[in-house]
Amino acid sequence: MKKYYVTTPIYYINDVPHIGHAYTTIVGDVLKRFYKSKLGKGKTFFQTGVDEHGAKIAEVAGLKNKSPKEFCDELVPKFQQTWKNLNINYDYFMRTSNKRHEKIVGDILTKIYNNKDIYKKSYDGLYCVGCEKLLKKSELAGGKCPDHKTTPKKMSEENYFFKLSKYQKKLINLIEKDRLQILPVERKNEILSKIKIGLDDISISRKEVTWGIPIPWDSAQTTYVWIDALINYFSGPKIGPKHDGWFPADVHLMAKDILWFHAVIWPALCLSAKLDLPKTIFAHGFFTVDGEKMSKTIGNVVNPDTWVKKYGADAVRYYLLSAFPFGQDGDVCEDELARKYTDELANQLGNLVNRVATLIQNSKLETKNLKKVVGEESLKINLNELDNYINNFQFDIALKEIFKAVHCANEFIEREKPWELSKQPEEYVQLQYVLVNLVRVINNIGACLESFLPETAQKIQKQFNKKDLKIKAEGSLFPKLEK
Repeated sequence: MKKYYVTTPIYYINDVPHIGHAYTTIVGDVLKRFYKSKLGKGKTFFQTGVDEHGAKIAEVAGLKNKSPKEFCDELVPKFQQTWKNLNINYDYFMRTSNKRHEKIVGDILTKIYNNKDIYKKSYDGLYCVGCEKLLKKSELAGGKCPDHKTTPKKMSEENYFFKLSKYQKKLINLIEKDRLQILPVERKNEILSKIKIGLDDISISRKEVTWGIPIPWDSAQTTYVWIDALINYFSGPKIGPKHDGWFPADVHLMAKDILWFHAVIWPALCLSAKLDLPKTIFAHGFFTVDGEKMSKTIGNVVNPDTWVKKYGADAVRYYLLSAFPFGQDGDVCEDELARKYTDELANQLGNLVNRVATLIQNSKLETKNLKKVVGEESLKINLNELDNYINNFQFDIALKEIFKAVHCANEFIEREKPWELSKQPEEYVQLQYVLVNLVRVINNIGACLESFLPETAQKIQKQFNKKDLKIKAEGSLFPKLEK
């Protein structure tokens, strides 16, 4: 692997970011940092951003007496600030109102049109503004959209359609052979079974939606928001600060509700436009909050900034990555975040770092023979296993592996009792053995946490990565929570 390109979806900008958005973006950041450590500087590209077009944005902006562009301009900084608060190190923040993106969308659609994969026809359908998509009667629950609990609007328009059905067999073949890898495997199986039922051609334009990118050969119609949004994965690297050469993505990250667009429609568009296919598409599960679905009506939508302010960015990152396997549904709960903060971050990791720093500060170690001190087997981290977990999106297991070393180091201290060894001159060699090994394992823990908890890792390395062992206690990494 010579380069690594990872994306989140571009989030629909009808409101401020929530904890689900944060989850996907944190994982993107972890992967970017991990592969940067392996491939080197300038070899990774991480793209996130916002999807600004469509009827829903125009509708919400109108309710606030703003133009769609004004409405988006106000919300974009809130997304960017939230990612900054969470220490998200993205390379490019995509906005679909970017004029260069709009031109690239037009160019791609023209290629597909010239390939005779777009045609015009009239149709009647049921359109959910909340989903920004057409729904079949079989997808409704009591005549309403199951996600938004609203009755879809009946639409009758003459639009442009993409020949999705033409690519049915090709997609099945690519997905079955993992040339287009869909993860986790249960998502792959779902997509395959749905494709095999049969693919319908899809509308790619709207006549009544003015807030969108005009169809290049027919300015009376605008591009369907999802088509515009998917092309961002191609346009972003071309207009971002690191320029071209990144496409296709090594992995597209998203929640499972938008997998169909990414695993079926986007690859089909790529095939028609003669673009390379993404290598991996990973769809994670949904969050509930305290056992209930996130909902504005209930009032349980979690703003990540609220948690970051109380617990810090690294604690929020640690909680979301360690609470359940990436790919499965999970329940988030502030009480569990507080418990993990206290039990695992403060009492285990924070206590270990502060305790060892204090022991070394109070000891009088000579540093001339430190490199000759033998390594303690029980304190070694299996780096190959750790890399394998991250490569396979098993972030919770990777963190367990790192915290296993934290636990072993704390046990090692209790077993060896260095505070007693320091009082006995004849035990100096053993004291040196104990403290040098503790410094080594803490440095290794810090290095392994770099992708997950960057701020904590930096503090540990700054405090402990010293040749002369002149290490000083600097207080707890994770201060006690206020009640």
